Amino acid sequence: MDRADIHVTYNQVVGRAGQFSAQGVSYALRSVGGRDVDSWLRGSLNFWLSSDALIADDGVIRYRQTRNHSVVTFVPDKASGVLINRPDEQVTAAAYRVTGPTGVTQLWRGQAVRDAIATCRRKPPVGWPAGWAHLLPNASVKFEPGGFPWSSEEIYTAEPTDEPASWGPPCAECGYPESEHDPVRLWGRSRTDGTGCTCWAHSAQE
Repeated sequence: MDRADIHVTYNQVVGRAGQFSAQGVSYALRSVGGRDVDSWLRGSLNFWLSSDALIADDGVIRYRQTRNHSVVTFVPDKASGVLINRPDEQVTAAAYRVTGPTGVTQLWRGQAVRDAIATCRRKPPVGWPAGWAHLLPNASVKFEPGGFPWSSEEIYTAEPTDEPASWGPPCAECGYPESEHDPVRLWGRSRTDGTGCTCWAHSAQE
């Protein structure tokens, strides 16, 4: 499961009713989230030792509790992207154009984007953006906050771009290039002494 490409959303098809009927994620819901599919499969495969699952080359997942049970099928929405679970393999560009919810775009190093992914994948999520990072089909990254106090508008995207000739001098407070200061303050850089960086100046880059 740690190596699997789990899509952001799936259409769920539950097998026939009967003595050995299948029961899926959030039973009776057709569309389910990849996070729920991931945790449900992990729990089921660990608890029901007789259960098995198969991920086909096209991303379709088929699960059954036992050989007698009918199958639950999860058909991925390819356009939704995949949940990032291997940042070093999946997010490889040297630089990204990061756009926050206000529309301000800034240039970040690839490592800074991977740092953000590591932050948002903590279990339970801690700090910005308290959600999950999705790798979209065009190789861009979408940070989609989950739950209170984040709203659907507070979404960050990171699109691969060419690396600049120079990143400029690092910030005296946090050590990151000035272009990586979050323009909306949802994600604070930290200085080596653990206190927050107070330098939030930013300039839009052409």
